[in-house]
Amino acid sequence: MKLLRTAAFALIFTVCAVSSSYAIVGAGFHWGFDFSMDMKDNGMDAVYSVKDLPFSLPAEINIDADIPFLYISRENWKRSVINFGGKAYIDIIPVIEAIELSCNFGLWQYDGMLNYLDIKNYDPANPKYESVPLGLDDIDGLKYFSLGGTPYAKFHLDLSIRKKLFALPGDVMKFNAGAGASAHFATPLLSSNLITDVLSAGDIESLASGDISEKKLNDLSKAIIEKIIDGLAKPAFGMHILLGTQFKLPVLPLGLYVDGKFMIPFTKFEDSDAGEDLKGMGFLINTGISLSF
Repeated sequence: MKLLRTAAFALIFTVCAVSSSYAIVGAGFHWGFDFSMDMKDNGMDAVYSVKDLPFSLPAEINIDADIPFLYISRENWKRSVINFGGKAYIDIIPVIEAIELSCNFGLWQYDGMLNYLDIKNYDPANPKYESVPLGLDDIDGLKYFSLGGTPYAKFHLDLSIRKKLFALPGDVMKFNAGAGASAHFATPLLSSNLITDVLSAGDIESLASGDISEKKLNDLSKAIIEKIIDGLAKPAFGMHILLGTQFKLPVLPLGLYVDGKFMIPFTKFEDSDAGEDLKGMGFLINTGISLSF
């Protein structure tokens, strides 16, 4: 839950970041639709080959040393409906007109699977694997919001400058454009590095023996997902380009806004091999309610 705590703190900081100075200031809360994040399916990401096992197999078992003993798969990336955030801004900066700090916290999910070689029934012509699904719905005693698959969470901060393009009479509706810097903080993807951090030599030997219990499999799956949920990858940095509109009647402090951003990351979202399958370039649309002073 480290990422959620970070997101909650930063959201509070964001909407409180501007003080009641002489400038016109405001804050907003929005719901987001993040189409920027995507993941390429990876059907076989090897963790251990047979020759890399931290123990020796019985001499009578003749298995190709180069085939994977343990591998993971990641498929069917899906965006969840959960994506929310806030912003704070100062609206009368000379020349650039507005400076803004905003944030979003969003959730995605995919089908993660742990697969290990069925050594007891090994067939050189057709090696078979046992599969352990790593979705939240597959693990007893573990929930994360309303997700059912393998979770992925991302929190990002945007620092933007804006300039008004044009407005309707009385500034009832304003259209603006701008750009800025972005920082993204995400949970790790299911990867070979993450699996090796969780599994012990005893766990791997239990999988190889084929005698592992359902309870032990559930405990292993739970430990892997908890490692994802509690983990926080190195931040990725980039920029964004934005177009926005705001509707506000002159008498009322409340308004409505829609911000469209094109997110452009400069660095990878994580250093593991899984990071090669993850992209973060695309559109984010926020729609929300603003309060100006």
